[in-house]
Amino acid sequence: MKLIALGFALIAAGCAMGPTNPGPETLADLEAAYDWQYEPGQKLNADWATGVQGILGDLSRPKAIEAIEAAGFECMYGEAHEDYPDPMAVCTRGFATRSCQMDWEISSTADKGMVTWVDGAFRRDCVGLESDWPDQVKSAIDDQLAPMTPPVAPKS
Repeated sequence: MKLIALGFALIAAGCAMGPTNPGPETLADLEAAYDWQYEPGQKLNADWATGVQGILGDLSRPKAIEAIEAAGFECMYGEAHEDYPDPMAVCTRGFATRSCQMDWEISSTADKGMVTWVDGAFRRDCVGLESDWPDQVKSAIDDQLAPMTPPVAPKS
């Protein structure tokens, strides 16, 4: 009885994965599932990669690119070749809060119009170094160059 109650508690908390809760269905759902600024970077990176693979891995190349672009990513493509007509795509999206710059990446290859490989990566550069992921980065954000309060409009 306790195991059944625990299973229902996990499902209610959104922790169980499986046929009844397969995970996010879109990249927007995947993005909404996490607090990208505060959760541990290693977990976010792993969950992003797993989620991207689950969402895009079985799609046709056009459907995958459509889903990626619908989520606000911009893509760059490698050079096509007669032996490899579907070049690699590297798609990126960034978002900044007052404390962190966060960047997501999706890389994919295709063959004969179907995705053959897809992976995701997450990076974060925050004020201070302790929340940076995957490496600590000394950047302008660490010097807190942004004003702490918004500038006041001049009086007319």
